[in-house]
Amino acid sequence: MNRKQIQAEVLLLLAALFWGLAFVPQKIAMADIEPLAFNAWRFFLGGLILVPLVYWLSSRRDVQPGEEGGTHVEHSWRRCLKGGAVLGFWLFLGAALQQASLLYTSAGRAGFITGFYLLLVPVIGLSLGHKTNRWTWVGIALALLGLYWLADFSAQAQLIGDLMVFASAFVFAIQVLSADYLVHRYDALRLAAIQFLVCGALSAVASLIVEQPSVQSAVDAAWPIAYMMIFSTAIAFTFQLLAQRHAAPSHATVIMSLEAVFAVVAGWLFLNEVLSSRELMGCGLMLTGMLVSHYGNHTGTHH
Repeated sequence: MNRKQIQAEVLLLLAALFWGLAFVPQKIAMADIEPLAFNAWRFFLGGLILVPLVYWLSSRRDVQPGEEGGTHVEHSWRRCLKGGAVLGFWLFLGAALQQASLLYTSAGRAGFITGFYLLLVPVIGLSLGHKTNRWTWVGIALALLGLYWLADFSAQAQLIGDLMVFASAFVFAIQVLSADYLVHRYDALRLAAIQFLVCGALSAVASLIVEQPSVQSAVDAAWPIAYMMIFSTAIAFTFQLLAQRHAAPSHATVIMSLEAVFAVVAGWLFLNEVLSSRELMGCGLMLTGMLVSHYGNHTGTHH
């Protein structure tokens, strides 16, 4: 595995950490602000933060995208607009489902059910002609077993919220595959900025239609919005886009599935969501799945 692949894995791991921790402010914010309004603030402000960052990072030679494997990478905002809008639409849909689910389910449950997209990415990818090696599938199987052990499908489970999170996982799988295709053709930083702005705008329109947003609610949820727009939106999604230029989507998803583990641990630490021994075993199995897939990165082929 070369230096760029190692860097990609580190970026994906950090993104998983930021997203896992994000379920705490996401859950807390639901006491003060409605889901779509929350997403509108976090994504639109996150996109605005990223725009000047795009110019600063693009001016640095060590992070300036160029020709990759014979594929020209477009840097024009206008040329990136269509791809960024597509990503923004999928992000809007997935984030809306996930955020609304937190009205009904816990942060930890939302985190590990979101992790189901690790299965959906390679499955959907096969229909697009992607290939993967056996170690990736072994890693995915172990991670899925971990998700099963983390899950609590008792009668008391909030089924509506769980189903909404699962639907968001399917949408996020499509978003991951779309990003994997686009970042090899367009500047990842510009794609990220555009997708956030589009997602924020769509969320704002939807909020005005189905909710009753107010500035005061945003003020009340100021610190969750601040965390989400800086760490979860501007930084983590950008890390994902940059890393996917050098990582197969199936391997990337196994690493990012650690978001579920981080979410459960964060819920336990900050929201007093108790971890049972079964759930701890699930965390261990998911970590094992990531390591097995990492081994496949060294010995197998990509797609």
